[in-house]
Amino acid sequence: MNDDSWIDESEYGLMTPETRNSWRYGSKDRVVIGGKGLAVGITVAHLAFCLLLTVQSHGAGTIVFFIYSFLPVWAVGAAVGSLLGLALRRIPNQWIHVAAFFAGPVLICAPFGGLSGNGPILFSLSIAFAAGVGRLSIWKIVRIYGPAGPSRDGK
Repeated sequence: MNDDSWIDESEYGLMTPETRNSWRYGSKDRVVIGGKGLAVGITVAHLAFCLLLTVQSHGAGTIVFFIYSFLPVWAVGAAVGSLLGLALRRIPNQWIHVAAFFAGPVLICAPFGGLSGNGPILFSLSIAFAAGVGRLSIWKIVRIYGPAGPSRDGK
């Protein structure tokens, strides 16, 4: 037990393990993406982003888009996706998660979209749409802690 009076174990502490399949995250965390979900989401978002850029460029350079965007998508996607997922853990509604994964990249990428030949809004929306599709693709993979206890699909 901690002697600090300002620490609220019920809000910030980990739940005590009751069974083998118990919830190992914070007591108020409702939706947790996890490593597998993050990897699948980034993969789907990367493929969606490359597909959108290919459509915008009328089919030229598909492989080039995939290769050149691989490291930036995975580095930025892992950082932003894990931080955004961590910030949204307490919100049980997954549609809010999908909307946040769409809105976050729009806000982050809009200032840098001017570097794109396709225009700032189209570039930012391509990244945002790909991130939203990536989060939507892991809907059934995330861990959900509801009123009935932990589950994979929230039911």
